[in-house]
Formats: sequence, structure tokens, C-alpha cells
Amino acid sequence: MAAMAAGGVVLGPAARRAEAIAEAVTRGNPAETRTLGKTGLRVMTVGVGAMTTREADVIRYAVDHGATYVDTADCYMGGENERIVGRALRGVRHKVVLASKVHIMDVPGMIRSVENSLRSLQVDSIDIMQLHGISSEGEVTDGRAREALQKLIDQGKIRVPGVTTHSGQETVLRAVQKHGFYKTVLVAYNFRSDTGITTSIKTALGLGKGLSAAIADVAASGIGVIAMKTQAGGYPVGDGGPSPHQAALAWVLANPGVAAAIPSMVSYAQVDENLKASGMRLSWRGIKTLARYEEVIGDRHCGLCGECSGRCPNGVDVAGVLRSLTYLEGYGRKALARDSYRGLGDAGAAACVSCTGCVVPCRLGLAVGRLTGRAHTLLA
Repeated sequence: MAAMAAGGVVLGPAARRAEAIAEAVTRGNPAETRTLGKTGLRVMTVGVGAMTTREADVIRYAVDHGATYVDTADCYMGGENERIVGRALRGVRHKVVLASKVHIMDVPGMIRSVENSLRSLQVDSIDIMQLHGISSEGEVTDGRAREALQKLIDQGKIRVPGVTTHSGQETVLRAVQKHGFYKTVLVAYNFRSDTGITTSIKTALGLGKGLSAAIADVAASGIGVIAMKTQAGGYPVGDGGPSPHQAALAWVLANPGVAAAIPSMVSYAQVDENLKASGMRLSWRGIKTLARYEEVIGDRHCGLCGECSGRCPNGVDVAGVLRSLTYLEGYGRKALARDSYRGLGDAGAAACVSCTGCVVPCRLGLAVGRLTGRAHTLLA
């Protein structure tokens, strides 16, 4: 059916493109909500990524000011993060969609892990339980994970099965779309993920490519897509108008496939700043803000596109190493950065310290060897 303007006039392709661009550069309604695919769960487009939040009152403040999605995991802060979230949601649990995570293991182990999360969160049920950090179709089809999550659904302990991914993201998105068991995907996505700042507009027009286009297509098939790592770290950039972080959120949410973004929030000021981005459209001023932001972080921030995957002859997990470096230099979270780096094991960057000729390609032109070597020096 042809698109129609408010007055009932049928719009041609050129007019529809102009209308889409106009929508992309004007401010929308505050506290915008979207539905998470076919789950029936409707959430504010900016939620709470609680991974680095140590104060329950900050999470509670966000909920009291409209946030309806809270994401945590059993492994954040050695398990303490779920307990913090549990304290924050006392008396307001019914107001939020609560998401946590579990690692793939044997069925009894996964069930025990989720039951521990229920106790830590002080709840009877978790709305979305996600497989943590997967990167392959094989993990999407893992029989143990499906059996454990289905049993938990049947017992009423979780409502919706989902997955999270930092690498191989397009592969994971397409696998979830293909196989049909999982209903949500939490994906690392920001204005450096694809081909530049204007990608969101191109995606809205059906002209996008890469991760942006995959997100839009998979979401259109009924999968709920949530975005993390949305602000490319916490690098401060002073500017008038929308803040760099608000502009970054607006870029992510310009993709119609993204139901919600879950930036980390560690202070009341960050809550205020981030929640104001809900309903914000990416203005030309915002695009300029992102361009300046990109200048500041352009020599150090990994876009997690996956181009470097498997390309290091020494077996270094380049994206994983650079993500750990972002936790340190972007978020200022030394313990988190060290835990993330040490979790890479033999895929860490020890070999980079003595390597004199890095051959790993980078779509963003990063000096990969220099950055991975620095990460090892700082985090090993």
C-alpha cells in the first residue's frame, strides 16, 4: 500500500525519502516506547544497562523517571550487580522488563545459575534470560541451552529466551532469525559500527548495509533487538546542544529495528542525560556533535564490526582485547577491564608486545598492534 501524508495525498518514493530524512533530523516525542519484537513487551527506548552501576538508588531513580528496561548479569561485579538491581527494584518490579544472562553449560548447571539469579534479584521470575556473549550459529542451536531455558519457561521462572553478542553479530542475528527459539538479541551497536554517521538515515530509507541493515531486517521478522555499547565508551567531549552521548543514542535509535538502548548509568546526572535522549531525533547539529566525538575517539575505539576476527596469525582476539581497553580508557573501570582481558586467556595480546609487523586489518583504520600491545601492558 502506498504511503500517505496527513492530508491523504499519496507520496511518491522521492517524497517518502524526504519525509524520512525530515523525521531523522527533528526531535520526536519524549519517553518514546517500542515493542520488543513479538514478545509483547513494550519498553521505553532508553533503558538501564546496570553492568557498572554500584548504587541501587541510581537504578531506582531511573525507574522513577520512566525507564522500563533494566539489564544485568550474574557475572557482573562477581554477582553483586544482580543484588544491587534486586534492591533497586523493591516495590517497583512490576514497572520494568528485567533481563539477566546465563552462560551455556550443562542443563542442571544452567538451571542452577538462573535460580541463583532469581535469589540475587529477589524475584519470582525474570522477563528475559539471555545466553551470554555468543558468537556463532552453533551456540544459537545448542541443545543444552534450549532444553534448560525451555524447562525454566515451563516452570514460570523466565518468560522470554534471548541471546547477547559482541562478536559475529550479524551471524548471530541471522541465526536467531533462522532457527526461531530465541526472541531477543542484545547487540553491541553504535555510530562506529558500520559505514559512518549517516548510516542511520540510509537504513531508515532501506539503503543501509552491514550490521545496521541486519538489525532492521531481523527486527522486522519479529525479533526484539536491544542495543548495548551504544555510546562508544564514556569519553567526555564538551559541546553545546545535544551531548555527544545523547547524539550517539539518537543515532542508534534512528534504526527502526532497535527497540531499546541500554547505556551504562552510574550517576543521577547520567540518568538525566540518557533518558532525555528517548524520543530525540538525530539533528544536523547532533550529526556534527558525533563527528567531533568521532575525532576524539577515532584512534582508539573498536567498532566491533568483526572484520579482524581470526586474522591474527598469533591467535589474538583483537576485538575482545580492544573491548577490554575501552572498559579501561572509555568507562574508567579498571577491575572490569582486567576481568574482561584476563577472561580471554590465551587469546590475549601478549604476542603483540614483541610483534613488529601487525597484519590485522581494521575497517576504521586503527593501529591494531599498538592498541592491543597497550592493552596487554595495562591489563595483564
